[in-house]
Amino acid sequence: MDSLAGGELSSYSTPNILHALALIHNPTTKNQIRRQASDYLDQLKSSQGALQHGLALGVDQSQQPLVRHFGLSLLEHVVKHQSHELSDVQNEELRRCIIDLGRSITAQDPLFVRNKVAELWVDLAKRSWALDWLDLDQLLCQSWEQSNIHKSFVLTVLENLSEDTFFRDDPTAILRGRDLNAALVEIFTSTSDYGGGIRVGETIHHMRCGDEGWLFRISSFLQGSFGHVGEDADAKTTTLKAIATLRSAFGWVMAPAIETAGCLLVTCNCLTRSDEDIIISALDALIALYSRQHLQDAEVQTLVYSLCQAESVGILRQVYSWSIVSVDDILTQRYTISKKLSELVSLLSDLVTRTAPPESSSMDITAFLNFMIAIAQHDSLIVSIPAVHSWERLFAMPSWRRSEAVSGCVSTLLDVVCPRLLQYDQLPEDTDEPAVIFVNEEIEIFPERQGFYLNYRRLCSSVVEWVCYVHLEHATDFVLSQVETALGRVRTEDAAFNPADYRRISPLGLRADTQFSITDAAFKGLDKYLSGSRAHATEETKEIGERVRERCKAWALRMLADHRFKDPSITQRQVKTAVEISARAFQSDTGFAVAVLEHILASFMPAKPEYPAYSDGVTELHSYNAMELRRLAQSHADYFASFYEQLSGKFGDLISTLNMDPRIQTDLKSILFLILQRASSTDPEQQRSRLWTFLEPISNAWNDPSLQEALSSFQNYTRSQNFDAVGPFLSSVNAGQLEEWTSTFTNENGRRVQQQMVEAYNQVPLREARILLSTSTERLEQDSPVHHMICDLWTPIMPQILRGVLQIASYNHQLHNPDSWPNVSPDLAPTIKRVLRDRYWQSGISEGSMNDFHSKVKQTKSTLEGFASSVRGRIRTNLEQCYSIIHTLGRLGERFYSIPQVPELIAEALISTTGPLSPHHFSVLLLMLPKLIEECPPALRQHFLTPILSMLLQQIDHKLVTEWQTMEVRKQTMQEGESLSDEMRDESVLRQTTYKAVNMVSLWLSPRREFELTAKKSIVNGAHLMNGNKSQTMSEFVLSNHRVLEPLLVFTTHALTFKDTKATQTMIVTAQRIIPAFVNEQYLQGEGAASVREYISTEILKAAITALNDSHFADYQQHYAHLIANIWLAYGLPAHVPATDNHPAHDRPSLTETPRNVLLSLPNMDVAKVDAAAEKLLKEGINGKPKRLRAIVLHLLEGVRGVRISDLGKIDTRAQQSRILEKYKQRESLAMQGIDGRAETEGPDLGGVADMFGET
Repeated sequence: MDSLAGGELSSYSTPNILHALALIHNPTTKNQIRRQASDYLDQLKSSQGALQHGLALGVDQSQQPLVRHFGLSLLEHVVKHQSHELSDVQNEELRRCIIDLGRSITAQDPLFVRNKVAELWVDLAKRSWALDWLDLDQLLCQSWEQSNIHKSFVLTVLENLSEDTFFRDDPTAILRGRDLNAALVEIFTSTSDYGGGIRVGETIHHMRCGDEGWLFRISSFLQGSFGHVGEDADAKTTTLKAIATLRSAFGWVMAPAIETAGCLLVTCNCLTRSDEDIIISALDALIALYSRQHLQDAEVQTLVYSLCQAESVGILRQVYSWSIVSVDDILTQRYTISKKLSELVSLLSDLVTRTAPPESSSMDITAFLNFMIAIAQHDSLIVSIPAVHSWERLFAMPSWRRSEAVSGCVSTLLDVVCPRLLQYDQLPEDTDEPAVIFVNEEIEIFPERQGFYLNYRRLCSSVVEWVCYVHLEHATDFVLSQVETALGRVRTEDAAFNPADYRRISPLGLRADTQFSITDAAFKGLDKYLSGSRAHATEETKEIGERVRERCKAWALRMLADHRFKDPSITQRQVKTAVEISARAFQSDTGFAVAVLEHILASFMPAKPEYPAYSDGVTELHSYNAMELRRLAQSHADYFASFYEQLSGKFGDLISTLNMDPRIQTDLKSILFLILQRASSTDPEQQRSRLWTFLEPISNAWNDPSLQEALSSFQNYTRSQNFDAVGPFLSSVNAGQLEEWTSTFTNENGRRVQQQMVEAYNQVPLREARILLSTSTERLEQDSPVHHMICDLWTPIMPQILRGVLQIASYNHQLHNPDSWPNVSPDLAPTIKRVLRDRYWQSGISEGSMNDFHSKVKQTKSTLEGFASSVRGRIRTNLEQCYSIIHTLGRLGERFYSIPQVPELIAEALISTTGPLSPHHFSVLLLMLPKLIEECPPALRQHFLTPILSMLLQQIDHKLVTEWQTMEVRKQTMQEGESLSDEMRDESVLRQTTYKAVNMVSLWLSPRREFELTAKKSIVNGAHLMNGNKSQTMSEFVLSNHRVLEPLLVFTTHALTFKDTKATQTMIVTAQRIIPAFVNEQYLQGEGAASVREYISTEILKAAITALNDSHFADYQQHYAHLIANIWLAYGLPAHVPATDNHPAHDRPSLTETPRNVLLSLPNMDVAKVDAAAEKLLKEGINGKPKRLRAIVLHLLEGVRGVRISDLGKIDTRAQQSRILEKYKQRESLAMQGIDGRAETEGPDLGGVADMFGET
């Protein structure tokens, strides 16, 4: 025999195969030899001898288990890939052999061998059962009558056949379609539930053996296994398999069959067993049952009401009480049981509350509701949140929220949710708060953890809001009296406040925030009631509403008058609540608005420079106060205008008395501008004149000759902003040789450079222009007199501002290139690069908590790192101000978008200069651009968007392609000692930037986006988008503009293979939208449309096939397969064209042979396989079921595509997902979790089942 160590194996003999296997499994084998052995065995699978050797090794009981397993793998490969090449006799022999393997299993066979044999049965069944193999059920029944080992084998076959048929995206099962579905339904159900029968030729064959079906057999087995599980390990394994098989069937089998077979009762009985594994398995089965969609009301009464009865609830509550653990036992199975019980009860609640509350004679729901409260009280918010969510949904049901049973739970429920409005994510990492410990153990990624807490608080707040709405008088009085008491205790502790001890996040501040959050929720309830009473007013509701409104107003005024806090963070939170109350419940009450105004003005407090942290807190309070004053003034401009002079004087006093930061002075000035602008005026000219007094200094500043000179060149600009002093300072302190900048304090020279940079920045009217522009255009109704007036005021100075802003933006882009800095020698460039590298915190990558990170940043202000931070902060601020001004100018509508040459200037100065930007800074630009693009009036898109989108797509493509390539090289060449956290951080940022880019591009082609924009009140140019068919949609513009379309297609091609599945999935959807646009000449004519089709059929098709072959995208293969199918169907296959007004219906030939040629160029692909797949696709058509289309492609490319993790041993990924965490850890609002397009998990394919029972 040839030795692998000495050369290639030349033959597929049994000794050579055994030797190769021995080499692979020997840990001392060299990697090169192991690879050669693996290649040899892989080649054997595709050889003519695979069947012979598979039979020889798989059947031979004397072989080692690993050898037998390899032999079975050979048989598996033959069944999947070569059975169509075998003769009928060979296929029959192969089937007989595999059947015998299953019938001859023994307890001595390792589990992995038995599972492999079961997998072979499943593979055979998916291909030939109910076609030319009719006795599968009979064989299963025969094995069922034997030992527990045989029963486990039968259950493995049934479970995997069920999963492949109804849940997994299995191409073979999908292509079999209805016949396989119907056969499985028949053998699982009894004759009385479903007669069944499959037509084969002219004969109807019944697949069921006996009358009872597998639901009944499995239930009977479970019923009889009580008392035996603890004695026999095989019995327990079989029991778990039985429950798992029921769980799979519960997802698709009809409800009457579940009742007939007694499955529900026996599954619930499993909850009373003392074995934790069995309890968890039973809960999984029940969750699968009650997660089903479209249960009919009668089915709900049958399957759900029985579990909500007091007796059943008592049993569930006993199990739950037993499962409760402390934080020390969080990793135990008992805690898992608590979570699953919570999920189950939440599902039951959602089903039972779908209809009106049942009569107490038929079901007493009180015990069930109390159980839901008990679950909500769990120390783990992960256990609690499904119950809280169910309560929130229950209150949304009019027939339930006022029921007697629910009313009796209100007090206890408030005691649960009110304290839990605490901001848990702000507690320190080492807190002993159980709620935080539970969450931290399960959710490692900080944004997901934060999202979970946010969702939990939203739900608790919503419950308080609903309770106060439903029980307005009693609940509101109760809640606000408790808040008043709690705030009194906070005020008492705050009286001893010491500025030296100030912390932005403090225990006292969090307690205060909780009480203000409760207040916000209660007043939302009042506002909901008042809004409802206005819409459906009765004398009683009016009287109650007015009475409670006055009481709440008195309470709010008392809260503002009696509770004054020294802690600026608590004061800021109180201001937020005060303005929120004014904007909601008292939105038209000018008296209350003035009280809030006076409170805010009184809350401005002097900073104390000797306490830096406290001074920062005061500055933050002042900035927040100004923002809330602006919000207040916008709602009450008319009334505030009546005492404008007094208010202006008060602002002046505050500025002089408190020596306010220039930023706050600008903010206060913008509030005065807003009042003058939004107040009703009888003299428009006088109003215009007064407003111009605010804008004239800005105009003069931009026209100042010194500023013009400073902006005339990059060198002049860097000198005017003191950037030219950075290099010499860093060189003077030898910064390049210092390892730790955070421990090196900045000297006097460095502090002087910092101060000069601040002063230079203040000389440029960037922020003042941005603030007044934003204030004057915010929420303006297009074509209103005020809008016209503002446009008239800004139009004369707009070109000068825009020119200066674009110059500043381009210069600051250039500053991201260390080689461009003035007074910086080549050897100092790495130091400048270090200066430009941002510090930011990322969960799971950065050390410590986010609060710790921010504290460290503030503590290093006076160090060399603080100096670097101030320099890059200045660049970042410049760019953010510039981006914001450009974006805000778009609110001026046609006045801005129609300016000649502006699009080219933006493309050249703002977009083409982004090359030096890091992905992190590039993403900031991507945040600004969408609104600027989307708000462009359709009539001006050709003029304005063409150069901008063309340049933007080129820059995005170049940036992301380059960065992903760099990241791949970096991973492959990483040296020992390099920081892995830096690589992880950079990759995380790159992923975020990639997703922002692809999401922006995808929205241009979204058919829903145009309608979404018209519904947004904040869209200034929304009227332009509402012209229906009169104007071109954004999608039509992009697809018909070759200057935009060309870089879009290139970017789409590249983005399909970026190593970020979230982004690539979005781009697959985008590509799917592009394909049908060029089936005809709707957007481009002649050669233009043909060239687009050829590009898609070549480059995008190749990219999709490449991704399909990449294991990184293994879990998204179905999406790429669907894309391939659509390209092939749209362009590469004949199609029927329906009749139009101008043309009759006709059949057209394929538009190009390119898709077929690309597929034929793949390894091991032949004409017969490609043509067979084409025929199947034609049969389905372009509007065929996506599952079937992608199954055809996946079947064709079986040898090309990468291997899914879940395919390695048929791991059940459904059971491992935590529904609670997946549902609640996303930051998006629970009500906003719908996405454009089909959900990632489509659920069971019930098409065949629905056909059988006439369902739709």
